[in-house]
Amino acid sequence: MKIKELVLLIIGLFFSLNLNAQNELKIGVNAGMTYPDIRGHEYAKYNNFKLGYLLGVTFDYYLTEDLSLKANVNYERKIKKLEVTYYDYEAEETGKQSFREIYEYINLPVLLKYEFVNSGFFVNGGPFVNYLLNYRIKPNGSIDESNVLTEQKKIDFGLSAGIGTIIALNEKNDLTIEIRDDLGLIDTGGVPKHVGGTVKTNVIKLILGWNLGI
Repeated sequence: MKIKELVLLIIGLFFSLNLNAQNELKIGVNAGMTYPDIRGHEYAKYNNFKLGYLLGVTFDYYLTEDLSLKANVNYERKIKKLEVTYYDYEAEETGKQSFREIYEYINLPVLLKYEFVNSGFFVNGGPFVNYLLNYRIKPNGSIDESNVLTEQKKIDFGLSAGIGTIIALNEKNDLTIEIRDDLGLIDTGGVPKHVGGTVKTNVIKLILGWNLGI
């Protein structure tokens, strides 16, 4: 199944649930900051990731007053800074150049959310899938990593968990503030060939959402 078809399927599922039941469906938008990291091989700790961001839509289908099924369709950008040191034939340093690796993903979490109704706080958790839309290095075409890294894979899968608070604006609208951790469980590639191991992702997110009751 293509990623576009999967997105449309999730959206269609939530609208179908709303048409066939009296339960409340909330649709909203969200944006936030992301701080990515990786693990799985001995040099993973030396990766220099920067703050990224996400933008997307959210769907909350309420099973009961305090329990809902929540899905997001997010665009996420992750940025990693690289620095290459150049040497001459006598092993003398001749200069340095900085690069940025940019990863662009579609992020699809499906979470079970529990709201502590009287407190305004909630927790949620469930699986997520990431689909790599684009990977590039800036300045463009400056270095060739095809001989030193394993193939970058398109799919990332793992578990997501978060905690947050709900701020009611009126009967239909509310804001949410959430801290979420996406823990990748599969190898996503890009491992230095000379060290072996795997690359598994981990992303801490600060998300601000605006939900609209319909």
